[in-house]
Amino acid sequence: MTDRSGRRIVAALSDTHGGHLLGLLNPATVLVKASPNGEAVEWTPELNTTQRKLWREYTTNTAMAAEFAGDDELLVFHDGDATQGDAHNHTIPDTTREDQREIAYFNLVPLLQLKTVKKMRLLTGTEIHVPESAEARIAWRLARATGKDVRIYNHDRPSVDGVIFDVAHHGPHPGTRDWLFGNVATLYLRDRVYRDRRLGRQPAAVYLRGHYHHWVHVSIYDEWEGRQSEHHLVILPSFCGLGEYARKATRSDPTLTTGIGLFEVVDGRLGRIVPVTQTWDLRTEEEL
Repeated sequence: MTDRSGRRIVAALSDTHGGHLLGLLNPATVLVKASPNGEAVEWTPELNTTQRKLWREYTTNTAMAAEFAGDDELLVFHDGDATQGDAHNHTIPDTTREDQREIAYFNLVPLLQLKTVKKMRLLTGTEIHVPESAEARIAWRLARATGKDVRIYNHDRPSVDGVIFDVAHHGPHPGTRDWLFGNVATLYLRDRVYRDRRLGRQPAAVYLRGHYHHWVHVSIYDEWEGRQSEHHLVILPSFCGLGEYARKATRSDPTLTTGIGLFEVVDGRLGRIVPVTQTWDLRTEEEL
C-alpha cells in the first residue's frame, strides 16, 4: 500500500452487527422474501429509534472521514462482527442469516462509494456472530459489486507507506473499573511489541482491535538498539445498541460509545489519531 501524494488516511470501524435488532441498518437495504402466494417480494426492515440514531451517526462519521481525507486516499478497515448471527436471539424479526449478510453489505457500501476509497479490508469476527463464513461472503460481494479492492483476513498486518498496522478482532479487555481503563490494554500493547521483536519483526505503529464495543487508546514509548519508537493500541467502538445480553455482559454499563477511528499517515510517518465517537447515556431519568 503506497501513495505518491505523501498523505493517506486509514478509517477503522468495528462491530456493526448487521441483523441485530439494535445493529446498524442502512434504510436503503433491500431484502427478498416470499409473499403469501409464493411470489418474491422486496422489503426493508423498519428502523427503530436506536437504528435511526445509529444510521445518522454512521453517515455523519462517514462524511467526516471523507472531509478529513480530502483528496487523499482513504483506506477502510472493518474489524469484525459485520453480522449478528443468531446465538443470542436479538435479531430483526423475519430475517435469515442470508438477510444479515445482505444488511452488512448495504451497511458498508456507502464507504466504498466514497471517491477516495479504493481498498477495504474486513477482519473475521467472533464465530457465533459471523456463521457460515459471513464476512468472506460479504467481502466477495462488495468486491464484485463495486470493482474495488476488498479482501478479508483473520489477522492483517498491512504497511501503509511504511507505517505498519496490526489488525485483528480480539484483543484486551478495556478495563473493569473506570480508573483502570487502559491498564490491561497497555500491558497487552507492550507484550505485542516485545513478541514482534522476538519474532524478528518490526513492531506495528498501531495495533487495532474490536469486540468490546468501547473506544480505548493507549500508547507506549520504547527504546530498542538505541532507537526511540512510539506504538499505539486502539480498541474500536461499535455501531450496535446495548441489548439484553450486552447489558448482562457489561454489568449494566450506563453508556454506549459508537464511532470510528481516523489514522493519518504523512510522508511515511504516523500523524494524527482522531477518534470520531459519540457517547450515549442509556439511563432513563424521572422525577417521582
